Amino acid sequence: MRAARWEGVEVGSLAASWDVPEVHAYACVGSTNDLARSLAEEGCATGTCVIADEQTAGRGRAERRWSSPAGLGVWMSLVLRPLGLRDPGVLPLVVGVAVARALDAFARPAVPQIKWPNDVLLAGRKVGGILCEGSWDGNSPRFVVVGIGLNVLHSPEDFPDGIRDLATSLRIASGWAPPREEIAGAVARAVMEAGREPVLDSSLLEELARRDSLRGREVIVREPSGRELHGTAAGVAPDGSLLLRTPAGVLRHIRTGSVRRIVPAGA
Repeated sequence: MRAARWEGVEVGSLAASWDVPEVHAYACVGSTNDLARSLAEEGCATGTCVIADEQTAGRGRAERRWSSPAGLGVWMSLVLRPLGLRDPGVLPLVVGVAVARALDAFARPAVPQIKWPNDVLLAGRKVGGILCEGSWDGNSPRFVVVGIGLNVLHSPEDFPDGIRDLATSLRIASGWAPPREEIAGAVARAVMEAGREPVLDSSLLEELARRDSLRGREVIVREPSGRELHGTAAGVAPDGSLLLRTPAGVLRHIRTGSVRRIVPAGA
């Protein structure tokens, strides 16, 4: 059931403050991305936002479960209808930089970083993830649902055992409890602006390079086929692919895959 308020603020006021056409708020849902996709299929306006206090079936890439407990994070999805999207792989990175910018004011002294292809980090640990799911008409997107999960008020014990050593929250990294409503609004506005014509131009690539948590590090990348590639991360290409320099000195473009492991120094 839709809620009239989120974080004590009426949804119409949230929409006006966040500069989006409509906010659909819920106490608990399976997945905000699923609800946003249904709204997109029905023809909702670009920028329509779905936000929930809790998700019971939140997910990340490759259907990995995303822990979304009540009252601790920002679990939201935005419907975008980009004017163009020549390289779909750029969207999670463009959104990632937008989210990182929005978090700058709340995360100090930590600096938000991007881990290819869709993670946001603070102090080397995951604070957020981005899941972009689209519907296409030929080579053009009918719409894209951008799901954003951000750990905000978690203490270490709030994370499941399996991710406790890998995850963090804004509260842990910055030492204060930033208001979820302000964070959600800053993120929504930033993503709306970035998502109109998403492209990794020179200025955005420069910023991504400054925020790139992998650049210069030895990594192991696992491709969807299961093959693992070992090399040094050398940045991100304009099409959103990860640049990986192999031990033989060959520069490879990795368009899909996951960084499964960062190789420790001396390993």
